[in-house]
This record gives sequence, C-alpha cells and structure tokens, in this order.
Amino acid sequence: MALTKGSQTTLDEWALTANTAIRLGTELDVSTAYQCTLDIYAALGEAVASTGQPEIIIQTTGEASPATEDWTPHIRLVGPVGTPVILALDATEPAAETTIACTNPATANIDNDGKFKFIKNTTAANSEIVFQTANSGDAGDTITILDGLANEQTAAASIIVDIDDARTEVVAQWAITIDCMTLSRIRLIYNADYQTAGPDVYCFCAYTLNTGI
Repeated sequence: MALTKGSQTTLDEWALTANTAIRLGTELDVSTAYQCTLDIYAALGEAVASTGQPEIIIQTTGEASPATEDWTPHIRLVGPVGTPVILALDATEPAAETTIACTNPATANIDNDGKFKFIKNTTAANSEIVFQTANSGDAGDTITILDGLANEQTAAASIIVDIDDARTEVVAQWAITIDCMTLSRIRLIYNADYQTAGPDVYCFCAYTLNTGI
C-alpha cells in the first residue's frame, strides 16, 4: 500500500496578537485525513517580561459544521518564559543571507549562539525564526545564521528578538500529531490574555495531512 501525505501548508500565517487579545485561528477540515501534524510557533514580540505567553489551545470536533459547544480542547501549550532583548538590523539583508548586520550584538545581549531567535518584521507575515550559529562581537557588528533568511529583512522594518540566556529561547516550537480517524475539524486559539501584563506575541501554524495508507 502507498502512503499518501500532503505537503506542509500554512494554516495561520505569522500575525500579532497584542497582550490581552485573543486570536481565533482558521478551521482545518480533517474529515478525509487519517492523521494531521501541526507545526506551531509562538514568539515574544517585545521587551516585556513573560511568565508564559501565549497559551495556545488546540481544539477538535467530530462535527462537520460545529456549533460552539461542539469544540473540545485537545491540548494546551504555553509559550516562552523570560524577558526579551531586541536589536535592529543595520542594513537591508536579502533572502538567503546568512550574515546579518547589527550594531554591537554583545552589548545588546544578542550574542548567545546555538539558539533559535525571532526576527520581527513590521509586516507580520514577513517575520521568521532563525538559528544563530555565531556572532562577531561588538567589533564586527554581525551575527551568523543557519540556512539563510526566508524573507528580505530591512533596518527600517526588522528587529532581532532574543532572551539573554544561553539556553532559554524567545520562540517556542511544537510539532503535534493528531489522530483524525474520528475528527472532522481542528482549530487553534491563540490566547495572549494568559498573562494579562505580559508581552505582545506573534504566532504561526502549518499543517500536513496523511490522507491514505
């Protein structure tokens, strides 16, 4: 028998959810799928302390046209903890660039390598996650990232967001696989009211369906 699976597809594009706001994600039809994998990302978007922000609730239903009471929480996730630091880019960096110009990364506390960082763009959909592999210190005014940028980033529109710690990351990432044999639809709630005095957040979700075995 042949395995049939789709390609990874964006469900909810990167978008801002301001502190205390709640974003309802797009409903995903899984009625013809055996399994669904959700790739979910949540990033802190400003230099405000987080004790866990946002809460992300994955809801499922067996109803094709669900009413409010038909949705059930499948799992609850909580985003990063810590106080972000931010640093603006110094130049326009094209897609695929791996060396990113930024002033004094050590002084700005963007010098923790071997971590995922968030590049926030004023056009939220152009924001992205990068993995920092090296930095030049203040003498060189650059950081180096793995794989290269997915989008063009500019000094006017883009900032690097991190948490000043060797291990704690400003981005939370989950891959959640759900058995869809008895399900019809899935959706996400992005709850930035989980910490009422916390930071604004940016979230993204993509999905892959297995529709044949």
